[in-house]
Amino acid sequence: MPQQIPKGQVSTYKLISDALNSSPRAVGQALRLNPFCPLPVPCHRVIASDLCIGGFSGSWGDSQLVADKKAKLTKEGCKFDEYYMFVSNADGNKNLFKDFQLEKSK
Repeated sequence: MPQQIPKGQVSTYKLISDALNSSPRAVGQALRLNPFCPLPVPCHRVIASDLCIGGFSGSWGDSQLVADKKAKLTKEGCKFDEYYMFVSNADGNKNLFKDFQLEKSK
C-alpha cells in the first residue's frame, strides 16, 4: 500500500492498518522487512500517527536511519521541523494520504 502514496506526500502506519483491517504495529513490521525499499515500495513515506517521522528499518529517535528517512522525504519536498515532526507535504498542505485502494482477490 505505501506504493500508492504519491511522491511528496505521507501517510501513517495507522491509516494503512485501518485500510487493511490490521494493526499499525503489523504494518510497521512488514515495512521494516521490506526488501523493495525504497522503490517500488516507498516505505519512507509512512510516518507515525502523532506526525513524528517515526521509525525506519527498526530504528527510532535521533539515529542515522531516521535521518536518512527525513532526507528522502525532504528530497521529495516534504517538510519536518528540527524534532522530526511533520510540517507539510510538498504542496504545502498537511493532509495525510488516505485514499488507499485494495486489490480484489481473484
